Amino acid sequence: MEFYPVYKICSVSGAFSRIGSLLETCRHWSVKTTSHQWNQARALFTQRPGDVILLGPRMTITAKKDG
Repeated sequence: MEFYPVYKICSVSGAFSRIGSLLETCRHWSVKTTSHQWNQARALFTQRPGDVILLGPRMTITAKKDG
């Protein structure tokens, strides 16, 4: 499973925090994020006008099988 961590810079306080993750629905072969992913993150995570939404690098979760 792959996802992008989503961060927010608050327009009121200037605080920087991680607010969630955006799951990648289809595998792209590009290392860069697309404007579609950024727009989707902004639509889902913006709480106040002026909040700045940032996407981190693509991350991969792998399941570890014991035994």
